[in-house]
Amino acid sequence: QVVVYLSLALYVLTKIAATLFAGELILAEVSHMPAWASVLCLILGTAAYTLVGGLKAVIYTEALQTVVLFIGGFALLGVSLAEVGGLHTFIRDSEPPAGQPYYFKIFRPFDDADFPFTGFLTGYFVTSLWYWCSDQVITQRVIAARDRIEHARGGCVGASYLKLLPGFIMVVPGMIARELMTREGVLDTNSPRSDYDRAFTWLVLNCMPINLRGLLIASMISALMSSLASVFNSCATIMALDVYKKHRPAGTVSERELVWVGRATVVVVAGLSMAWLPVIPLLGDQLFVWIQKPPSYFAPPIFSAYLWGALTSKVSARGAGWSLAVGLSVGLVRFLLEIAHETEVLALRGGAGLAAAFVEANFLHFSLLNFLLSSAVLFAASCVGKPAPAPEARLLFHWRLYGQIRRRGGASVYERTEEMELVRLNDSQQLQGGGSDKEEG
Repeated sequence: QVVVYLSLALYVLTKIAATLFAGELILAEVSHMPAWASVLCLILGTAAYTLVGGLKAVIYTEALQTVVLFIGGFALLGVSLAEVGGLHTFIRDSEPPAGQPYYFKIFRPFDDADFPFTGFLTGYFVTSLWYWCSDQVITQRVIAARDRIEHARGGCVGASYLKLLPGFIMVVPGMIARELMTREGVLDTNSPRSDYDRAFTWLVLNCMPINLRGLLIASMISALMSSLASVFNSCATIMALDVYKKHRPAGTVSERELVWVGRATVVVVAGLSMAWLPVIPLLGDQLFVWIQKPPSYFAPPIFSAYLWGALTSKVSARGAGWSLAVGLSVGLVRFLLEIAHETEVLALRGGAGLAAAFVEANFLHFSLLNFLLSSAVLFAASCVGKPAPAPEARLLFHWRLYGQIRRRGGASVYERTEEMELVRLNDSQQLQGGGSDKEEG
């Protein structure tokens, strides 16, 4: 339940709020709509097919929106590169922003304020593996794969290749937009970083041919709606199945009731995200960095429990509970102190105390340290006390071996594929030939 509620909180603080904030900037710039109207249109447009069609509608619309996004993204990449004379000319002639000598570098020094290479190679992988291996938005699509596990694996591999493209269709045009906006006098050395949020819309409205501008705006809106739809559907699923249904007597909840609970969840989550929007500009001048921070604070203990639970039998549920309690508490303290500092409620940075050092630590370094702390607590707490006896053992057999096994009383088949069957044997059962149920095949 802790993971369930934390997932909902992270969706509100990061994914939904950041998507609505970006959509507000784009729609307000293009259509000159009021900010609240832009957000409301984005929510209503996404919720219209998410609430009615469910996961199936989300998946089909995302597939179509992905095509539109890539077409528009590569069109923008081509036009923006033509404006600066090609990538080689752009890198050779452009000047990095003031105070950012490593602007064109992926690996930055240890003392870089945002992405030091030590954090990028360690702490960033903690949050990335948490998201891609255990987040509801990702796992729900894997579980929804039709027929065979190969479909799920193929989807994961395909997504990993698609993940290579944003560097070309998003990052490069954004860097070119900064260069062109500087040349045109839209930006200067004194411009706040929040002005850079207009880069995409400025590039589309000033560099793209008129007949392609609609395609580019549609591609970005498609990306925003796709992200919103995924999170809305995941929130509805979590609340309906993992919270509401589990707290009701078995057999008393109808499918219709679960659907309405999911719809109500989407409305509540969207409302909370809209209420969080005015706070986002107060938390820093880089939207991307800010949406990376909450997962870096709260994901490490969750990933620690998943990782070590899958790799070793030396950990227990007791240890996982203590690990989550300690890791999430430390992350919550860092999160609240950083909010207090950014909103000028407390002045912590620049001091010499422990609180100042705690807040000043880079969020990626903090992610790694929190993961190590959570792992240490997990193993330490697992060693304290006698582990609870398992009522049954689960075995995974190759189908030929399984076909040769004879048991006294039978076994329950959990999952069957062409090669494997997941079965459950009671402690009292013996395998033919004197083997016990603790043997693995």
